[in-house]
Amino acid sequence: MQPLLRYCVGIDVSKDTLQLCQSVIDQTGKVSVKASTKVDNTPTGFGQLLGWVVRHQKLDLPFSYVMESTGVYHEALAWHLYQLDAQVSILLPNKAKHYLQSLAGPPVRLQI
Repeated sequence: MQPLLRYCVGIDVSKDTLQLCQSVIDQTGKVSVKASTKVDNTPTGFGQLLGWVVRHQKLDLPFSYVMESTGVYHEALAWHLYQLDAQVSILLPNKAKHYLQSLAGPPVRLQI
């Protein structure tokens, strides 16, 4: 087993919900999904997100949050995490889609 480098939570943001996927990345770049869940896109849901992250974080590794820019729906969560001094990355949807396609090799039909 390769040494692990960091945890990451990918967040699919919609108007009403946040779909969360926590993964860990090793030195070879392999990503292993550890847990997933859904919470409301509200301040109460933000608290649930942080509690969920703590429960599933087993090692003391650097941690980052990644989300797509989704109009205004991602802004409150991004600001909340930023105020907690968390590492937050916001991607443009077309950049995320092209990045995933480059990793997949042959063209893949993605629905984003």
